[in-house]
Amino acid sequence: MRALAVYQLKGGVGKTTTVVNLAALAARDGIPVLVWDMDPQGAASWILGAEAERRQDGFWSGREPVSHYIQPSSLPKVDVLAADSSLRKFHQRVENKKEARLIVERAFSALAETYGLIIVDCPPMMTPQMEGVLKGCDRILLPVQPSLLSIRAYEQIRRDYDWAKKKQWLPFVTMIDRRKPDHLRWVQQELLNYPEFLRTFIAYSASAERMLQARNPIVEEQPSVPLARNYRALWKTLKPLLNLR
Repeated sequence: MRALAVYQLKGGVGKTTTVVNLAALAARDGIPVLVWDMDPQGAASWILGAEAERRQDGFWSGREPVSHYIQPSSLPKVDVLAADSSLRKFHQRVENKKEARLIVERAFSALAETYGLIIVDCPPMMTPQMEGVLKGCDRILLPVQPSLLSIRAYEQIRRDYDWAKKKQWLPFVTMIDRRKPDHLRWVQQELLNYPEFLRTFIAYSASAERMLQARNPIVEEQPSVPLARNYRALWKTLKPLLNLR
């Protein structure tokens, strides 16, 4: 079993879109997937047709096992641990990053026989507790939009989380708008200064809005559109890096 955290400090960069589409593609490959939604907005849970039946603070405080929070999604082979409003105070429920890491590692161990891949949709926050969650995951996938604020956020994360090993750290460029010269210039020129980035790109697309309207990953709803092809390419790149077959 592998645990993949999808994380960014800046919101609005396609983090949740990435989560649900990768989950759908992994499930298509026969891998049982759990989407663990830790973002209080609960967007991944909503897209996948799951609503929180229990507040996650019961798990984080040790009152209930993680299995009590899991429910099926609208997709075969994809389950969801749905987000709820208690996650807004996640940093108050868990004492420190060490405790957060131990909690998620115990949960991953308990779920290892049921799932081949756990994808954690992380909130856009930088706290010791969030750092503990990231340390407990095998890989960290970071969508980075080619904009000044998104790049600045990425550089801050990379500087503060310098403990991450090269194989754990998987940034990639997302939401490239070909109508914007600055986006194209950054990808063609500045990206050379970031050798750690995956060379798989996700373009900006209005298809993402249609995905929200349908509450269905774009790779399921409109598999022939460019955005779906982009996500299939990303999954093809990620799968061997996760040591999944």
